Amino acid sequence: MERFERFVKNISKTLEWVGVVGYLIMVLVNVIDVVGSKFFHFPLPGAFEVTSFAQVIAIALTIPIGLYLGFHISIDFILERFPDVPKKLINIFVSIVFVIFFGLILYQTLEYAYSLQISDEIGSVSKIPLFPFAYVIAIGIVPVILFYIIKTITSIKGR
Repeated sequence: MERFERFVKNISKTLEWVGVVGYLIMVLVNVIDVVGSKFFHFPLPGAFEVTSFAQVIAIALTIPIGLYLGFHISIDFILERFPDVPKKLINIFVSIVFVIFFGLILYQTLEYAYSLQISDEIGSVSKIPLFPFAYVIAIGIVPVILFYIIKTITSIKGR
């Protein structure tokens, strides 16, 4: 189980670095756009779209590592007042609900990405296809599902 947990955590770290590249692209495009429009009176065509696409990459791929590092909001102060057995059962239930919820999100995201791919949707100015970014969101959801599966198993085992 620990090997699988390390594997998922390593995937999350790798995706985090790809997400950081998305953040850097956002910054670079904005700097080029501002400098181009202020000094050369020529803004970067499609800068808004490229920034939006980079934002999808940055957000979708950094969510899994945020779960491992505990950066996401949780309401533990209510749960901590419960006795151990109900607390364990609630944690198991919540983890299972999250696995199902994110599984449904993954399914819908893949369905949406496929529909974008079939319809050849592209950005209006940049002419960049939209479907790869929907698939990026799906890629970011997979480690989230695996995280909650691991959390469910560890809650059942009592760790």
